[in-house]
Amino acid sequence: MAKYSIKVLNNSGFAKNYVLFMQPPAVTSTGGQPVVYSNAWVTFSGILPGGTDTVEYTDETFAYWATATMPIAPGTTMGQSGAAAVDVTLQDSVTFAGTSPIGFGTVTPGGAMTGSYRIIANNDFTASNGYLFGLARPGNVPSIPSPVATFIAEPNDTFNVTPVINFYVADGAYTPGQIIDYTAASTKAGNVNFTGRAQTSAVVTQNPDGSFSPQYY
Repeated sequence: MAKYSIKVLNNSGFAKNYVLFMQPPAVTSTGGQPVVYSNAWVTFSGILPGGTDTVEYTDETFAYWATATMPIAPGTTMGQSGAAAVDVTLQDSVTFAGTSPIGFGTVTPGGAMTGSYRIIANNDFTASNGYLFGLARPGNVPSIPSPVATFIAEPNDTFNVTPVINFYVADGAYTPGQIIDYTAASTKAGNVNFTGRAQTSAVVTQNPDGSFSPQYY
């Protein structure tokens, strides 16, 4: 299991809050391509000028479900939730139960597309339940998966989720798990991508002009 770390260094000259988020995964279903929302994966609060904070995480991947207030939009926060560890190299599949007990069943290898995991939904819930499916990774608390992307769950459908391992750091105050405007936030963010690199750590510095500079080590 690979381990990684991302450190944020505040050289902006102001006390800042920061959020780390990921590029949304590719999601397909038998009904089409759902709208996929980014979630605040890791949050850092009140970092003083010259200060730092760090998240250390593994490459573990989790299928995720949650309840949320409808309609879904930037600012929406997560409610009751659960996760199941999945392996995209094994193309794992997991079925979601929308009635008591609510949650994922046993994870079984196979069935998903290459590089993906699969969430299977039965016809035991409706849109009024307000369920979301998605992707989670270890975050602020290493033992608790934190959502990085979500989409509205539809009953009697199957969803293939293909993670994209591409991280961003932006300034702003967010609640962990809160849906953010990925398009707007990513244009002013610092980008961290370990794909193809020997390094497993990065420091992202916010400069006095507000821009971000990543450095790998």
